[in-house]
Amino acid sequence: MFTPVVRFALLLLCVIVAIIASVFNIKLLLVLATLISLALLWGYYMMGTVFLALNRMRKGQLEEAEQILAMTKKPERLLKSRKAYYYYIQAYLAREKDDFGTARNLFEMALDLGLSVEHDKAVSLLALADMAVINGNKEQARSYLQRMKGLKVQPQLMPEIQKMQQLLA
Repeated sequence: MFTPVVRFALLLLCVIVAIIASVFNIKLLLVLATLISLALLWGYYMMGTVFLALNRMRKGQLEEAEQILAMTKKPERLLKSRKAYYYYIQAYLAREKDDFGTARNLFEMALDLGLSVEHDKAVSLLALADMAVINGNKEQARSYLQRMKGLKVQPQLMPEIQKMQQLLA
């Protein structure tokens, strides 16, 4: 949830507090500062900046989302759920740049890893259906729409789903 700079600043603050606690023999504060430092390091490697980038993407700030996501240097180390959203954001950004091949692969990877929010699954499947239509594969588009059935989506996505259903009817 923090950028690497903020995470580093907090880590530095915890180290300073731990040193002071050590000098004055305040064991509880030393343990607390150490635990917070470990949590910050764990978060850096296992969660990255995915959550921040996802928030920016949802606000329509795509360039900023891309910059924040780029701060995650080793996405292979992310937790499975964070890795799914890493690929989801990458796919969304690739689709916005009309890089449909990359977007399709990344959306599939995100779905395979397991997006936790049903609306995000629906967005991915709708994007895949749209790209299938663009490539002239209406059967594949129908299969993506079929997989979308039963997912809870936000109301603003419904017109797009209906438009795709009409296109494929």
